Amino acid sequence: MKSRVKLYVISGILLFAALVLLGSSVYTVREDEVAVIHRFGRIERVVINPGDLDAVNKGFESRGLSVRINTMKGLNFKIPFVEDVQKYSSKYLTYTSTRDTINTLDSRRIDLSMYAQYRIVNPALFSMTIGTQNNSIKLMDDRVYPVVIQTANTLNFNEFFDHTKITAALDVKREELNDILTSQFGVSIIDIGIYRKNFPQANIASIEEKMTQEIQKESEKLMAEGDSLLRQSKAETDRLRKETVARAVEESAAIKAEADAEAMGILEEALKVDIEFYRFITRMESYRSLRNTTVFLDQSNDFIEYLNQQ
Repeated sequence: MKSRVKLYVISGILLFAALVLLGSSVYTVREDEVAVIHRFGRIERVVINPGDLDAVNKGFESRGLSVRINTMKGLNFKIPFVEDVQKYSSKYLTYTSTRDTINTLDSRRIDLSMYAQYRIVNPALFSMTIGTQNNSIKLMDDRVYPVVIQTANTLNFNEFFDHTKITAALDVKREELNDILTSQFGVSIIDIGIYRKNFPQANIASIEEKMTQEIQKESEKLMAEGDSLLRQSKAETDRLRKETVARAVEESAAIKAEADAEAMGILEEALKVDIEFYRFITRMESYRSLRNTTVFLDQSNDFIEYLNQQ
């Protein structure tokens, strides 16, 4: 009986030890995590996203490190009590800087703050250089924010409000930053930009005055151009009017001359046909001119003869 109890106790102890050993031998890396495995404090291997394999290899080569890379997430095994696992989130992390006042290229002052979205791609380098995710904020302050400020100093004031120019300038800097951050710190920036742009309170009045002067100058320029166009249009209109009137006068004179010639021709032809008709027309014209008129004529006047013939 005692031997059986002893056997049960030993079996229970062995089973418990096996469970503890098994629990210490496995670990799980979720899809939104990366991990680094240490053996006696030395980095043995990493578990990363498959898409980051090239960047991780490049980072290890630049530092001369020999670390095994595992792209299979989920359940993994480790040597119990010898190896320990350190996990990091592979989700996008957001950094927002404090506000600072800068000088633009054309010596204007503006307050701005920037943002960056980044993630951990190489947990081994991140563990060696940064340690924890909270410390990554200092990395952004020291490495990323100054680069954005330097880029901002190369832009003119008006270019600050052109989204295309800011994006193009920061994209170039982002690629340059990633070459350093990925190979030295295991971090990759996905997006970077200006978070907020404000005018310093002390400079608002001067900025408004300059903007007013620029608007007034532009308005005067547009008014002068408008007046010039008006004068040109008026001169062109006057020229066209004069040309049109001259052509009309010329055409009307030609038409009148042609009509007069045609009328004279008709009259001449009519006179050739019947001279009495001509006399009749003449007498009728004389009658018209004598209406309501008193005329004293001598009896020997030819005009009396014409009247008496009626």
